[in-house]
Amino acid sequence: MAALTRQTPPDPHRGKTLLDIFRQGLVHVAHDHTARTLGQRETYLGLSELARFAECPRAAVAAKLSSLPAELPRLLTLQRGHWFERGVADSLSALGISLLNQLEIRCEQGEMPLVAHCDLVLVWQRPRPAVRILEIKSTEILPVSPHAAHERQILGQTAMLQQCWHLPVFCLRDAGGHPVGDPVPFPQLCRMQLGVRLPDDVEQVDREGWLLCLSMRDAVSFGPYALPATDGKAVLRQLRQEAALFRQHVLSCRAGGSLDAVPHVRGFHPLCSVCDHAADCPKFPTGDTQPQWEPLLVKLAELRTQRNSLETTIREGEAALRQAFRLSGTRDWIRAGTYRFREGRTAGPRRLQRERLYAELKMILHHAGLDDVDVEALLSRCEQEGKPGTRLFINRIS
Repeated sequence: MAALTRQTPPDPHRGKTLLDIFRQGLVHVAHDHTARTLGQRETYLGLSELARFAECPRAAVAAKLSSLPAELPRLLTLQRGHWFERGVADSLSALGISLLNQLEIRCEQGEMPLVAHCDLVLVWQRPRPAVRILEIKSTEILPVSPHAAHERQILGQTAMLQQCWHLPVFCLRDAGGHPVGDPVPFPQLCRMQLGVRLPDDVEQVDREGWLLCLSMRDAVSFGPYALPATDGKAVLRQLRQEAALFRQHVLSCRAGGSLDAVPHVRGFHPLCSVCDHAADCPKFPTGDTQPQWEPLLVKLAELRTQRNSLETTIREGEAALRQAFRLSGTRDWIRAGTYRFREGRTAGPRRLQRERLYAELKMILHHAGLDDVDVEALLSRCEQEGKPGTRLFINRIS
C-alpha cells in the first residue's frame, strides 16, 4: 500500500476553500432546518425570542429583523444544538420511551402569535399519567447554574402546556415542515401520535419541565420546573404582555422606525461579547479610533481562549485522578513515579445568610418588645464595602 503524503508546504488557499464549502453547507442546512421545524419565524414570536427580549430587547428585535448568521463559529454553535437534540431523542426512544419531537403550541392567533416549540416531550400513563418537557441546550462549558433566559423558556413552555391543555393549539410537523393535521388538544394529540391516553383534566397529570445542557464532553440537568395552576396563569399573562411589547417594537422597526429606539441591556452582560448586533449598539459609544491596539487585542483573545481550554483540560485530568483514587479502594496516598495523589475532604465555604439573619433578628427584637428597631438599617451599619476596582472589557465586534 502506498504511503500517504501531505503536500509540503500545505496550501492554505485550498484549506480555506474546504472550510468555506462546509460553511455554505451549514447555511443551507440551517435554513432548511428552520423552515421544516420552526416554519416562518418572522410571522410569530417564539419563547426563546421572548426570553432573549427579557434580557436585551434591542438584541432580540434585531435578531427578529435579520437573517441567520453566516459565520462558521456561530453556525457550528447553532447546529450542534440540533445534533444533540436528535441524539437525545434517539437515546430515549431506544429505551422505549414515548416522546414528541418539536411539539408546537400556538398560544394565540392574530398578527405574530405567541408560539412555543418544545424540543422533546416525554409522555407515559403508568404508574401515574405524566409529561416531561425537555429543553436541550448546547454549551461550550457546562454551567454551574442554569441561565436565566433558559429558565424563562422552560417555565413558559410548562405554563403554556398547562394552560392550553384542553385547547386545539397543539400540533407536530412532518419531515417537509408541514403541519400534521389540524391543531388539537394535547391529550388528543398523544392518543393520535403515541397511543397514550392522558386525562382531560391537566391537574390529574404529573407535569415537569427540565433543562438538559450538553457539551462535547459531558452533560448536566436542571429541574424540575413545575407550576401550580395559579402560577401558570400568572406566567402566561406575563408572557402575553411581553409578547405585545415585542410585537410593537418589531412592527415599528419594520415600518421604518430606528432600532436604537428599542431599549438595550444596561451594565455588564456576558452575552454582549457574542451578540451579532453589538457593532452599532448604543451601549458602546465609540470615542477614539486607535487601530494600533488591534494586534494586542487579538493576542489577548487568543490567550484567553487557550486559558479556557487549559482549564477544561485540567478539570478533566483531575476528574480522572479522582475516579482512579475512588476505584482503588484505598484511603492512603497513591504513588506514581515522582508524584503522589489522593482525594481528601475539605471544609466548605462559610457564608453569612443575610436574609436568615434578618428574620432571626426581627423575631428576637419582636419578643423583646423592640419592634421599632430598623433591622435593615442595623445590618447596613454592620456591612463594609470593599474598595472599588476596575475591569478591562474586551469585546469582538461581530
